[in-house]
Amino acid sequence: MLLELQDYIKKRKVVSMEDLVNHFRLPSSVIEPIIEQLMDKGRVQKINPRRCGSCHQCDSLSLQLYGWRMN
Repeated sequence: MLLELQDYIKKRKVVSMEDLVNHFRLPSSVIEPIIEQLMDKGRVQKINPRRCGSCHQCDSLSLQLYGWRMN
C-alpha cells in the first residue's frame, strides 16, 4: 500500500487527501499513517493550501494537500 500511495503522489506531484480517499477507496484514517511514514522518510511534505475565502464550504479533506519532495 505504501508503494502504491507513493507512486500515486509521485506521478501527480501534489494531491489532496480527498483525491487519495477517492482513488484508493479507503478512509482518511487508513491513509494518514501511511502519509506520515512517507513524510518521516522525507518523500512527501504537507502543503498549506491557500484559503478560498471565508465561506467554510470546502471539504477539509480537499484542503489537506501533500506534495512529492524527491526528484
